[in-house]
Amino acid sequence: MHFHITNLFFIFVTIMLFSIPAFSAEDGVTSKAADYICVKAKEGGKTRLAVYPFTGKDGSTSTDTEKYATKIIEVILTKGEFRVIDPAKVSKIVEEQEKGLTGLVDPDTAPETGKMLGADAMIFGITGDGAIQIRILDAATGEIIGATVADTGGTAKVNNEDFKADDSRDRFLLDQMEGKLRQMSGNHPAMFLYVTADDDEMKELESELPGVIKRISSRIGSRDDAGVQKFEKRKKRLLQMRKKHPAFNSSIKDMRKKTFTEMKSKRKRK
Repeated sequence: MHFHITNLFFIFVTIMLFSIPAFSAEDGVTSKAADYICVKAKEGGKTRLAVYPFTGKDGSTSTDTEKYATKIIEVILTKGEFRVIDPAKVSKIVEEQEKGLTGLVDPDTAPETGKMLGADAMIFGITGDGAIQIRILDAATGEIIGATVADTGGTAKVNNEDFKADDSRDRFLLDQMEGKLRQMSGNHPAMFLYVTADDDEMKELESELPGVIKRISSRIGSRDDAGVQKFEKRKKRLLQMRKKHPAFNSSIKDMRKKTFTEMKSKRKRK
């Protein structure tokens, strides 16, 4: 199935650290990345930037991922041309989003999320294996504006072709989706099981965890019509992504199995 993410834009800044110990070149590479971000934000007329908490590939946050985000914020602020939204406000909104299937920021949710943050651009970072991927999402249009690869030597190149193929766009969206779902499975396991369940999996949940499912269904049903429709639309998209991408589906199944087992074990101890 083709997903309408044509308007979604990500700037991927991949910073290769090679065999240098983590953060030994932090100042240099994060400064170059921040400089590029500022240039692209300025080109797009973006002045209010929200830096989401950086994560590892598994969707987790750590002191190391926080260091990257903090350094980039510092460099951006030295430019004196941009307002950076209070990280505490961003973290609070992210926490609220994780309680439902709204943690994924895409063209459907970008305008609403940007409005809540008071931002016109959102910056995401994923670290791991000696690299950082930084993405800038236009809160209004989701337009792809470019990509750069920077290394410790300071070289950079733009390759917009990387973002034109549907498979590439799906891969970028899947990376974000899987990271958010991993966060949800750890922070809100019952909601994770609910939003990722297909018809057969939902029947199993209703049989094994009826009280939990009833509470979640009631909470979702208490939303206004627009909220319910948005939730159902995003759940449907997630299930479609599972069907389309076997590796992603396998990963979700593994997460579900682990989360389900842990929830049942906790209930038995009670």
